[in-house]
Amino acid sequence: MRIIWLIAAVMQFIWLIPCGAVRAEDVDSSPRQIWMIIVNGLTLSDLREESLPHFRNLLERGAVAGMNLKTGKKEWDAHIYATMGAGTRITAPTDATFYHPGERIGEESAGDRYALRTGLKPPEKAVIYPAVYRYIRENEAGDYRMSPGALGQALRQAGRTAAVLGNLDEGEVPVRWAPFLSMDARGITPLGSIGRETLLADPRRPFGVKTNYSYLLDCLKRWKDPSLVVVELGDLYRLDRISGEMETDRYQAVRLEVLREMDRFLGQVLGLLKPDRHLVLVSPGSSADPGGKEVLAPLIWYRPDGGRGLLYSPTTRREGLVSNVDLAPTVLDAFDIPLPDRMLGRPMQVVPGSIEDFFREMERVHTIYGMRASVISAFIVFQIAVLLSSLVILWRRWHRFWGAVQGLLIAMLVLPFLLLLISGAMIPYTWGFLLTAGILALLFTWVLRRLPIVPLLLVLGLLGCVPVALDGILGGELIQTSFLGYDPIKGARYYGIGNEYMGVVLGSSILTCAAWLERRQNDGRLPVAIFFLALVFFFAAPFWGTNAGGALSAAVGFGTAYYRFFRRNRKERWYWLALLFLVLGGGLLVGINLLFDDQPSHIGRALSYLLAGDVDEIAHIIMRKLEVNLRLLRVSSWGKVLLTSLFVLTLISYRPFRGLNWMKAHYPKLYNGFASIGVGALAALALNDSGLVSSATAIIYAVVPFLIIAFREWPAAKEAEEG
Repeated sequence: MRIIWLIAAVMQFIWLIPCGAVRAEDVDSSPRQIWMIIVNGLTLSDLREESLPHFRNLLERGAVAGMNLKTGKKEWDAHIYATMGAGTRITAPTDATFYHPGERIGEESAGDRYALRTGLKPPEKAVIYPAVYRYIRENEAGDYRMSPGALGQALRQAGRTAAVLGNLDEGEVPVRWAPFLSMDARGITPLGSIGRETLLADPRRPFGVKTNYSYLLDCLKRWKDPSLVVVELGDLYRLDRISGEMETDRYQAVRLEVLREMDRFLGQVLGLLKPDRHLVLVSPGSSADPGGKEVLAPLIWYRPDGGRGLLYSPTTRREGLVSNVDLAPTVLDAFDIPLPDRMLGRPMQVVPGSIEDFFREMERVHTIYGMRASVISAFIVFQIAVLLSSLVILWRRWHRFWGAVQGLLIAMLVLPFLLLLISGAMIPYTWGFLLTAGILALLFTWVLRRLPIVPLLLVLGLLGCVPVALDGILGGELIQTSFLGYDPIKGARYYGIGNEYMGVVLGSSILTCAAWLERRQNDGRLPVAIFFLALVFFFAAPFWGTNAGGALSAAVGFGTAYYRFFRRNRKERWYWLALLFLVLGGGLLVGINLLFDDQPSHIGRALSYLLAGDVDEIAHIIMRKLEVNLRLLRVSSWGKVLLTSLFVLTLISYRPFRGLNWMKAHYPKLYNGFASIGVGALAALALNDSGLVSSATAIIYAVVPFLIIAFREWPAAKEAEEG
């Protein structure tokens, strides 16, 4: 009966939670035409250049965001353009491009090549993609499902047209990717001008050419019918292609000259805008970044009649941060055209926000991104070194090191809490951050190591799970800036609880309950059940944890723990209750995401595929997750942490230490807790996207407490046996 009342209380709690998506002014007001200007190589800092008044005007009067550039593979320019046009993460052949039908490709015309491969005769003024079917087949074998030319095809089906202007040609070598945003499913853009006519000869510029801005402006004035006109400005791209061969000051001087020409063109374009004509400025490439690293690219949506602020997308749920897959859905939404089912992105909105706050946030994101690899590597090396050193010192019985090793083991379980509490934005230097985190960990260790074993493990467990859960409930401000959180530049996740902290919460929460029950005289079944169910709900909720793998892994781990904690003899059938956790976890995952469908998440979209009977899409998602885990096992350092932990745990449990039977006899609840953490870690590996990471961070909460107990109590036990 207690469990029935508990489930009823949880469901009542769900209904009482306020729901509703962010209310904001929509990006669109049903424009007649959208001009999309693409400047490959433009950076966020360029928008603030004093000598570029029209860029600054657009920044101050439009809606701005930093755009993630993640694609189906590496962030190469062709993949980014294709991703923006499809509204989902895909790839494109890097050795193929777009042509006018009359242009020559070797010994044949582009039109003849296209007709041979498709059986279609292209219109004379069209822009065509002869490699369209190779493009489709390469993505059929990829990680994401796609519809070729999704943006242009949706416009065509709605009775609207698209056009494209300009190129990135490197002299005589055609480089044209902007038509990915205008082509339909056949690889055709009905109107375009992407050839030599869009360029002027200029021997002072890279590849001897520069953009013919007056020609582009004339086309924009004449082309009244297309709903979407995509304009490619290629001079920055061409300059960046030869930047490695240029003297630094000369490169900067030419770059500023190019930007000023673009700024003048932009001013002329702004003069042509009307309330029914919107302007989008976007950079699909970030090659101008001096460090050569990935960055967030600028995106501005400008309406002459208003719309100032920051762009917000349900894909990221973060103001001023959007994904490249959101661009195509936003264009379609502006024209009131339904979104294709396979578009991964969601329409953007405008929310209030200052430009100063936006650039501070962008600086914070890029600072943390620049430090992340070094900090995570140092953390992983520290974990592996401490685990292996502990094993050797315990085996060799080097007593003089036992106290120091205990401190380092405690520090291992304190560091996830510290990495949540402090971020690189506070200390924007890698060595300074590592030194600060190390000093704080030593201070915590100095205080905590005086505690007896069971209270110590209880505190360490609480430090692992409670702060993360509270931060998630309060909006996830800390996890967004944590090195163990998620990276918006990489774009694997933007909200909820990431894979690293999912494993931390899974392992530490079971450790907390095991330590609490170890010295408790009363049963404690109801408090543990409430604690576990609350965390499953936290993982499943689309407004908190938003982690499907976490909810299911927690259901498995918590169900196993509950069964092992409260099974008194083999005849008691508490496994039914353990099974209930798994069923309830899956039920909460489905029910909550269907109930709060106004807060769409990746889980909600997967459920929509399932309810629609799209088994192929679900199978594709599962295969993608398996492939990610296999790839991580080969290349990720977290795989080394997991294997090291399992190796150490196996040795101290069996030969030569035989600690498993000793642990079972002296600390039965902790013994059952460690076993349940292992089961939960294996479930995370199987059920979670990038589950290797979650498994590695979870298993630490079994192996480290085991080692702490070994160093504290095995010497006394050994002396008693020998005495």
